[in-house]
Amino acid sequence: MDPSVQIRAAQESDLPSIRSLLESASLPTAGIENHLATFFVAELHSHVIGAMGLERYDGTSLLRSAVVAPEHRGLGVGSALYEAVLSRARLLGIPRLLLFTTTAESYFHARGFRRVDVSTIAGPVTSSVEFRGACPSTATSMVLDL
Repeated sequence: MDPSVQIRAAQESDLPSIRSLLESASLPTAGIENHLATFFVAELHSHVIGAMGLERYDGTSLLRSAVVAPEHRGLGVGSALYEAVLSRARLLGIPRLLLFTTTAESYFHARGFRRVDVSTIAGPVTSSVEFRGACPSTATSMVLDL
């Protein structure tokens, strides 16, 4: 990864850039403003080039909005964001992460996530915007026990 790329906690001023990245990747933006405190961004020369975040719920929490600008993919930016989010989840004592993906199943499988049937997921995470329909019904659901 380019040493000029900085991984940092997201700020309110990052919200338009995060939304733009997510929209350009056809990923849901609903509800991210409510969880910005547990998001990270990758920044290069004052430009947000990637984002990833957590939605905290009792028990299982949601890993969401994993996105890197196309011209920066494959350079370690996504991995650095993932490590930051994973460290935060562990620091917060989150026991399990859930994610929905239509394109990155192999990426997350390589990081220990396993596929689960969405009908087996229970608890407060089921009230999330993504769970209630922001993600397409064709998305693969995956979990990681921390």
